[in-house]
Amino acid sequence: KSPGTFFRCWGAMVFRVRMSTLSGALRGGVRRHGAAQAPASVRAASSGGGGSNNSAKRGAFAVTAGATAFGAYWFWRDSPAYTEASKPNTLSSAGLSRMHSVNITGWSFGSSEKIKLPSKHYPYIIVAHPRAVVTQSALNILQEEDPHAPIFVVADRYNFDNGEGSRLYTSRIHTRDTGASSQGMGGRQGDRRENISTFTASGSKLDAELLPSLEGFQPSPKVEMCLTAHVVSLDTANKTVELSDGRIISFGRCLLATGCREAKLPGIPPGLEQHVTNLRKVKDFERVQQMVSEGAVKRIVVVGGGFLGCEVASKLAALAKIKKKVEVVHAYVEPGALYRYVPVYFSDYVTERLRSLGVTEKPYHMVLSIKEPADKKGDSNVQLVLQGFEKEALDCGHVIFAPTHLEGNVELAEQAGLEIDTKCGGVLVNAEMLARSDIYVAGDTASYPDRNLGRRRMQSYDHSFHSGALAAMNMVRNGRQEYTHLPIITSQGGPLGLDIVVLGDLDSSMEMYSIAQTSGSQEDTPCIHQARDDDSNEKKPPVHWGTWERGVVYYLKNRQVVGAMLLNASAYTGEVKDLIRAGNRYDHRSERGLTDLEKAIDYKLRNTTYRHSSARGSTLRPIPSSGPKLPGNSANSDTSKTSRTSFSP
Repeated sequence: KSPGTFFRCWGAMVFRVRMSTLSGALRGGVRRHGAAQAPASVRAASSGGGGSNNSAKRGAFAVTAGATAFGAYWFWRDSPAYTEASKPNTLSSAGLSRMHSVNITGWSFGSSEKIKLPSKHYPYIIVAHPRAVVTQSALNILQEEDPHAPIFVVADRYNFDNGEGSRLYTSRIHTRDTGASSQGMGGRQGDRRENISTFTASGSKLDAELLPSLEGFQPSPKVEMCLTAHVVSLDTANKTVELSDGRIISFGRCLLATGCREAKLPGIPPGLEQHVTNLRKVKDFERVQQMVSEGAVKRIVVVGGGFLGCEVASKLAALAKIKKKVEVVHAYVEPGALYRYVPVYFSDYVTERLRSLGVTEKPYHMVLSIKEPADKKGDSNVQLVLQGFEKEALDCGHVIFAPTHLEGNVELAEQAGLEIDTKCGGVLVNAEMLARSDIYVAGDTASYPDRNLGRRRMQSYDHSFHSGALAAMNMVRNGRQEYTHLPIITSQGGPLGLDIVVLGDLDSSMEMYSIAQTSGSQEDTPCIHQARDDDSNEKKPPVHWGTWERGVVYYLKNRQVVGAMLLNASAYTGEVKDLIRAGNRYDHRSERGLTDLEKAIDYKLRNTTYRHSSARGSTLRPIPSSGPKLPGNSANSDTSKTSRTSFSP
C-alpha cells in the first residue's frame, strides 16, 4: 500500500498491456504484408483484419485508462487525506511520497520525506505582531483597496504574544462588538494608542501633531488573526508558511514585518534575571516606574548613553525626587550623554542637565560583569562591576539596559533565503519595499534605499506606519510606488525639557552646525563648555551657556544636509524635510556657505548662538565673530546677542 509499490505495479501493468498491443500490431502487419502478395480474391476475403486490429488497440487503451483510474482511487482511499476529505478546508494531513524525477506544479516527489498540502489559501498574509503599527497600517490599506479579499495575520516565533504586554511602537486594536479580539491580545476595548518613541512612553501633543494616527481603526471580518500559533518557516518558492500547530497556509503576497530583537545585557547569572530589565516593552518601563515610585529600591542603574537611556534616567530622576530616597545612576562608555549623536558641546550640555536633575552620571564606564552583592542582607540585589579609569563595584537594587538601536529580527527571513544587509542588519529591499517576487518587507526589519541618504534601516513609529502602508499599496495594486518618505522621531520632555524632532541621519562623526536661542543669565548657569580650536594651543576661558530654548542642529555629509535635530521647532519639520531632500551644498570653508545655510529656514530666533564643529579628525578655520544675524533678529537688535564659536570636537 505504499505509493512506490503502487507506481511500480501500475507501470508494469501498463507496460505489459502496451507490449501486447504492439506485438498484436506487428503480427497484423506481417499478415497484411503476406496478403499483399496474394490474389485479389484472397485480399478481399481478409479485408476485415484492419478493423479488428483497431478495435484491439482501443480495447488496450481502455484497459490502461481503467487500470490507472482504479489504481488512483485505491491509492487515494488508503491515504490519510481520504478520511479528512469530508472536512472543509482540510488537506493538511494528506501525505505524498516523493519521486526523484517527478515535479508537478512545484511539488517535488521522490524521497521518503513527506510534505503537506496547504489547508487554506489567502490572497494576502502579514507575518508580524498583530498589534504592531506596521500591521494595522497595512491592514487599513488592504481593507480599503480590496475589501472582499481574506487577509491572514500571524506572528513569527519571536513576536508571538505570550501575555507580557505590547512591544514598543504598538497600538491597541479596537473591536466593534464585545472586544473579544482585543482581550485575546492583551488589550482593552477602547484603549488609545500607547506609543514609546525613541525615548520612553509618550502620549504628547507633539505626537498628535506630527505622527499619523490609527485611532478608530477596526479590522474587517475578512481579517483573520491567528493568536494560537506562530510561523516556523516561510517557503518563498511555493509561497507557503508553516505554523507551529502544523498547518500549511498558502498566499498570493506576503508582508514580512518582524521588527527588532530585544537587546539583552550579557552575562546575567541565573537567579538575577528578575533584577535586570532589558527595556523593550511598555510594561517594562511601567514596572520600573512603579519600583521607583514605591521606593522598592534604593539605587537604580540605567545602562546606555543614547536617547533612550537619557530620557529613562531623567524620567526616573523626576520620580526619585518625590521619594528622595532613590538614587538614579546613569552609566555609559561614551565621554558624555548622547555623544554618538550630537556635537561635543551639546553632549556636555545634556550631561550637565542630567546632573542638575539629580542623576549621578558615570561616563567612560563599561559593564564588565553582573553578580550577586557581597552583602545579601542589605537593600542591594545586584552588583555591577564597572570599568572606568579604574575598576569599580557598584551595588544596586535594579539595573535597566536601555539601548537606542536594536538589531533587526531577521531569523525568519534568513531561513527563507532572503538577502540580509550585513551593515544595517535588516532585510534588503528595493525602493518598493520588495525583497523577492510577492514578498514585501516593511517596518524596523527593512533595509531600504534612500535617494539622498543611501541605504538605511529605521526604528520609529512614523517609518513603521508609512512603510507598511506603501508596501500594502504595492501589494494590492501590483504597483511600483517608491518609498520616498523621510521618517521622523519625536520626544517630549527628557533631560532638556524640550520637544525634539529628529530627521535623517544623526552621527556625531559628521560635520555639524547648530543655531540656538538661549535665555537666562549665561554667567550664572552651571552648564559650561571649554572652547577648543585644533589650530591653536592657546587656552581659552570657559564659555557659559544659558538655557537652550529653541534651535536646530544640522548634520552635513559631503557638504549636504543629511540630518537635523529640531528643538522646540516642530513647526518647521516640513521645511527641514524639503531642505534635506533638496541636496544643496553648503561649504563651511567660506563665509557665504554658512550664511546660506543659516538663511535657508527662518526660525525666528533671538539671542542666537551659532556653533560649528567639523567632522572628527578634521580641522576648521576660525569664523569671524561678526557674522550675519538671522532674519528676525534685527527687530530685537538692542537685546539680542549673536555669537559664533568654531571648534573641532
